[in-house]
Amino acid sequence: MKSLIKIALVLGLFVGVYSCQPDDSSSLQPLRPYNEVYEEDIKKIEDFLDTHYLTVDGDFNTVFTKIPDGGSQTPISGMPELEFKEVDLHDITYKVYYLKLREGTGESPTRVDSTLVGYKGNTFYKTTVDGVDNYSQTVFEENINPIWFNLDGVVRGWAEIVPQFKMGTYSSNTDGTISFEDFGVGVMFIPSGLAYFASGSSNIPSYSPLIFNFKLYNLKRMDHDQDGILSMYEYGDPLDNDRFSKDPIDTDEDGRPDYLDVDDDGDGFLTKFERSFTYLDGSETRTAYYPYFGALVDDPSTPYDDTRGIPSCSGDFSSSNRVRRHLDKTCKPPYTN
Repeated sequence: MKSLIKIALVLGLFVGVYSCQPDDSSSLQPLRPYNEVYEEDIKKIEDFLDTHYLTVDGDFNTVFTKIPDGGSQTPISGMPELEFKEVDLHDITYKVYYLKLREGTGESPTRVDSTLVGYKGNTFYKTTVDGVDNYSQTVFEENINPIWFNLDGVVRGWAEIVPQFKMGTYSSNTDGTISFEDFGVGVMFIPSGLAYFASGSSNIPSYSPLIFNFKLYNLKRMDHDQDGILSMYEYGDPLDNDRFSKDPIDTDEDGRPDYLDVDDDGDGFLTKFERSFTYLDGSETRTAYYPYFGALVDDPSTPYDDTRGIPSCSGDFSSSNRVRRHLDKTCKPPYTN
């Protein structure tokens, strides 16, 4: 069944998912070792996946139910939609399980993009009575109406799993609402080391693994430092498909990664200035800006070559391994356009 979500267009959606932001308050208790907590978390998560089944309605709302003794329901661990991603952090290789209920049909976000999502967050607790294990689930936050948030500003588990999905399509309605179709839908099971860890709250206890159901409606490519180069290109080598599993590039090693740095190479010239060039429009000199990558086809309506991306200091526009001049500290103006 194709799901169609119809929502009112809400202004000021860039408030973020506050519940997905770690609490910066310090704990009075010493932190437990990450590896010790992860061993407990992954055992709890995998036991939950082995002992519960999932039901999904036509709008992709989900319910987890324990399989009764002798029950024939397929456990979550046996579902073909279940996948996992390994994340290296805290000297641990975390395994993050997620259900890809629907991948989506559009583009995928990166961890430095903004996403429009609806979600529900659950904690789950294991209790043992007379030798029988049971899990209690508690919803700690739910946003049915989609909201925007930046993936680099939320817990690490979100930044790792949401990019495994794609946005859908949307259209405006005459009554001012927006309809979304074919968007990505998933469930993620996050160990506490990739969530809030020791930073508990009134409704999320410390060291709690979490379950998030989410729907990825839309995305926006971000330019954090407003230099005209998308953050997804500045995070790492855009030709490296694995770059988001690594630390972001900091060309001038000043402690600010390139996607947050207005002067990437630390040469005293703004990156935005270094990607600019001048051209003659009749008798008037104008300024334009090279994109990171040039267009595949030149636009004949412009008075310059649109296929040119940011060049090297020597004016090389085409070599894939060239050092673009905004990343070359030895490259000073005047530049060769």
